Amino acid sequence: MRIEFRKITSNVTPFSLETEAYKCEGSFRKLAHKLVEIDMHLDATSELVCDRCGETFPHHIDENMKLRITDGYFEGEDLDVIEVFDHFVDFDTIVSGEIETIRNDYHICDKCKENQGE
Repeated sequence: MRIEFRKITSNVTPFSLETEAYKCEGSFRKLAHKLVEIDMHLDATSELVCDRCGETFPHHIDENMKLRITDGYFEGEDLDVIEVFDHFVDFDTIVSGEIETIRNDYHICDKCKENQGE
């Protein structure tokens, strides 16, 4: 789902996305001229790689997220703003990026946790 920045209003607008990889529900609204806030719940299953043994294991993502998206460069102190440069908020790309961010984090499988007494 892609929405042009100029069509997003300050009214809270609900959305729902569902693919084979994830389910995402929430709302979005314009905070300022070029700033949109997305408040969403992400439900997905992903394969992660254990950083100790290198084995892959399934992981269920069940997280609430609040994201800010800016149309162009963001000039401010906040480092947690996603910059887009095509004047569109692409929800599928944003959700896929958040899943990849989780996948690229540090993960330990249950087997390694048991072996290390964690």
